[in-house]
Amino acid sequence: MTDPPGLPLRISADLEHGFVPGGKALSADPVAMLRSFISLLEQWHGQPAERRVRAWEDPWEWRDVMATVTGVDERVVALLSVVVHPGSFTTLLRGEDRQRVVDSFADRLDHRTGDLDHDLLSVALVLQAEQGGHGVDLYAPPLVNVWSGTVAVGGAWLVRGQVEQRDWVPTWASQGIITLTVERFRQMPAQPTQAALTALVDELYGDMSVVKREAKKRDVLAFTLGMQPDDLVATDDHGLLRLGRILKGEATLSSIDGTTAITRPVAWPAKQDTKVTDLQSMVSSRLRFKGEDVVNITEVLDELESLHAGDQVQPVDESEETEVDGAVSPLPRPAVLRCDTKALAFELYHADDSWLVELLDSLNERRQVILEGAPGTGKTYLAHRLLAACGLTPNEQALVQFHPTYSHEDFVEGFRPTDSKDSGARLTVVPGPLKRIAEEAAKAPDKPHVLVIDEINRANIAKVFGELYFLLEYRDAEIELLYSDGKERFKLPENLFIIGTMNTADRSIALLDVAMRRRFVFLGMETSEPALQGVLPRWCEANGLPVALAKLRERINATMRGHGLEAALEFGPSYFMRPSLRDPVVLKRLWRRDLLPMLREHHYGDDIALSSYRFDEWCDELGLAPGKDGSEPPQ
Repeated sequence: MTDPPGLPLRISADLEHGFVPGGKALSADPVAMLRSFISLLEQWHGQPAERRVRAWEDPWEWRDVMATVTGVDERVVALLSVVVHPGSFTTLLRGEDRQRVVDSFADRLDHRTGDLDHDLLSVALVLQAEQGGHGVDLYAPPLVNVWSGTVAVGGAWLVRGQVEQRDWVPTWASQGIITLTVERFRQMPAQPTQAALTALVDELYGDMSVVKREAKKRDVLAFTLGMQPDDLVATDDHGLLRLGRILKGEATLSSIDGTTAITRPVAWPAKQDTKVTDLQSMVSSRLRFKGEDVVNITEVLDELESLHAGDQVQPVDESEETEVDGAVSPLPRPAVLRCDTKALAFELYHADDSWLVELLDSLNERRQVILEGAPGTGKTYLAHRLLAACGLTPNEQALVQFHPTYSHEDFVEGFRPTDSKDSGARLTVVPGPLKRIAEEAAKAPDKPHVLVIDEINRANIAKVFGELYFLLEYRDAEIELLYSDGKERFKLPENLFIIGTMNTADRSIALLDVAMRRRFVFLGMETSEPALQGVLPRWCEANGLPVALAKLRERINATMRGHGLEAALEFGPSYFMRPSLRDPVVLKRLWRRDLLPMLREHHYGDDIALSSYRFDEWCDELGLAPGKDGSEPPQ
């Protein structure tokens, strides 16, 4: 109509706010709900006219007409019933909820007929009478606490979307499912209880290491029994957070493109544009797999719900080249590290991006790079900023710091004490950070994964790496690990990058053996590098601090060189990149507590050399000392 008459205010207000809580899962998939409505309408209009008249007048005749339709959501049937006959049906849409109400208030009834809807109506009328004839809300406390025990809070789950070198997310979105690959399953237990599923995994995966078998067991139990309808499910869709809602339905075993998987129905909203790296740290840190494919992340449910709330379901675009005849799209290869080097160089106060371009080129070509330099040159900080600029999620990166007692067992895998309810404490082979991130990288070969090894030269390198020396040079080869017992082979995936940081000032650890140097590209972070010159002055200007701080640092370093100290011992710019140094008192404290103690070490027993560092005089000359009245120096 060109001029719609609209609706009366009372009806319009009711429709705008709704009168039936359909549930999160029902609201998440309006297309499926609409499909059920159409099926029910077809059933209705297919009835003889006289039966339609009877059903319009008799609620139980109406129920019987609707009950004969198969393949529709029971909640939609209940919704239509309460719309057509509000005096006979309640707004409880789920059958199990109606049953629980009748069971919980059965003592209010003189007798139960066995007809769920009749008994529910009797319960509702009794409760209404107890309230003085006023209407009752079975979803509101205290009644909901009686029949439900506690108010359901729901859950949230993280499920891996890239498995067996395939990207399953397009298939999930197009088919309205989520899957867990179980390549050895042939059928599900008749009763999928915890005991039955545990026994099945033990039987089918008995040849696996204990660690992997237990991880598979946790995945199957969480996916099959842990996930409940209305729970949120999250996955990483190539750096974007994708959220869906678990729908009502049993976990079933299916074959998809020749791969056996357990499937659950899911309502997937429109593809989201939220980057995982843009999420709050509390949320992004939970989106991390630690060997498993299914992770319970209910502790961030509220944050995920707020992200999911604004989504709208959209039809699958058949033109998208994500799936053809059910085939799962292959993952693009190879994985490379990319970022906006100019933007990152500006953020790091470099003169230009030439040094960063060389770093990325070296990583993509050789996969292994060590950043070396004096203390305070920002090696670790730069590594972190690089990973953020490349858009790596927390699950795609790991950090480990070497130290003199660090061992091969700490780094790769080794025995660790674990508790068992049956046998008490025992030793179990547990993977270290290298093996864990290597396994993560192997599961998603299109995505770069980075292991940062801080202070790589502080450990006994030959002892820590052991047989990995070979894999560092030959990424396509496999080896048998020390504790594998011949059951599995290990390799370093092509998409695993290693960034080490090395402090060149420590004389006891500065030298690495030739074999190690041959396997890594070494990039210096000395301020003699053209792109790294002037970092401190640019930082001072950008942050409102006196540029004279850079001159003060240069005088200290020049005096060190004048006494024959190596350039590797000079103070890097990071020592002076502190906003609090605009206060002369803080600057004086930096000298007394940080710089001077290190100079005493370098000039041990040489008081004459120490006296040549005229810090107070230099501060006066450079305008960094407080004024005579105690005021701050001019900026």
